[in-house]
Amino acid sequence: MKNKITQTIIKIVSKITLICSVLLLIGIATPTKMLAGPIKVVVIDAGHGGHDPGAVGKSNVYEKNVNLKVALKLGELIESNFKDIKVVYTRKTDVFVELKKRTQIANENHADLFISIHCNSVNNSTIYGSETFVMSPDNNSANLAVAQKENAAILYESNYKEDYAGYDPNSTDAYILFSLYQNAYLNQSIKFASKIQEEFRTNTKLVDRGVKQAGFLVLWRTTMPSVLVEIGFLSNPKEEAFLASEKGQNDIANSLFRAFAQLVKEKNNISIETPILIENNDLPENKEDENKDNKIVSEQQSSEVVFRIQISCLRENKKTNDPIFKGLENIRMWENGKYYCYTAGEETSYEGATALLEKIKTMGFKDAFITAYKNEEKISIKEAKEHLKQ
Repeated sequence: MKNKITQTIIKIVSKITLICSVLLLIGIATPTKMLAGPIKVVVIDAGHGGHDPGAVGKSNVYEKNVNLKVALKLGELIESNFKDIKVVYTRKTDVFVELKKRTQIANENHADLFISIHCNSVNNSTIYGSETFVMSPDNNSANLAVAQKENAAILYESNYKEDYAGYDPNSTDAYILFSLYQNAYLNQSIKFASKIQEEFRTNTKLVDRGVKQAGFLVLWRTTMPSVLVEIGFLSNPKEEAFLASEKGQNDIANSLFRAFAQLVKEKNNISIETPILIENNDLPENKEDENKDNKIVSEQQSSEVVFRIQISCLRENKKTNDPIFKGLENIRMWENGKYYCYTAGEETSYEGATALLEKIKTMGFKDAFITAYKNEEKISIKEAKEHLKQ
């Protein structure tokens, strides 16, 4: 009995210590710069590195290598187009950099923007697309799983319990507390993340999985607008090939730069009519073999059908993390006249969509129904079923 009481007291004290540590850090890192100030310094973070490989694709493509190549290409684009903006890298070679060191680099260089580049991976090899995260409290289980996977990198650090105030990457207790760090910059982070996803969707032809919010340690202590970009899924064979190709990396870097250039136009009042971008014309074997790889993502989009559950259409524009959507995943919104309509989930089979619909109905959305999309264009359920038979 005494042992149980002692353990309970220890847990309570640990949580109080964690809360105090986070609040103390928030006090130390209180923003002093004007939120609307110009961008003078940008920090580009290539996720993982060294003995931390990150995700590994079925063809042995290492996330750490893809991240670094895209980060260096993005940095070169910024330096070539904006001479007055300083680019700082958390790493320029295949070395391991602790998560706390990455944000320390950003803070010490008084960065105005922090961009962390990653690749995604899940057990389902049919899932693909890009998504951009900002630091914010979000109890969505799918977003939490992504954050926990990336945060597990701290296990490669020898003193992670001391350096991260006793943080456990497998625990959900600290995520909301850590998100307090980014609240001051949340709107700006979301705005930039939206630009990134728009560029991916329109120029790189990556499926847009949306802007999401979760508790990433690499964003925790940054005192500036910050995003973590998951540029694609190494667990999807076709997307793995695209991410590993120079063409794919060039296209992704170009899209990230276009989003950055839009932000600079707004913040610095600087516009480039003809930006210097990475051209793919001179790639070896570009005419045949590379062209085949270049079409990977667009072919995948046109051949894949997905089902989503339309849950409601409202007159009020709700954020995707609104309590009304608690327990739902992959929330998407689009405008339909005076209404804002929302879907949840994403399934590649009609049977899976049917099961998801029944689950969502039990959560109170009794008028929900199944919708189908091909290449992000809405199609009828009949068309979707016919396509799946092919």
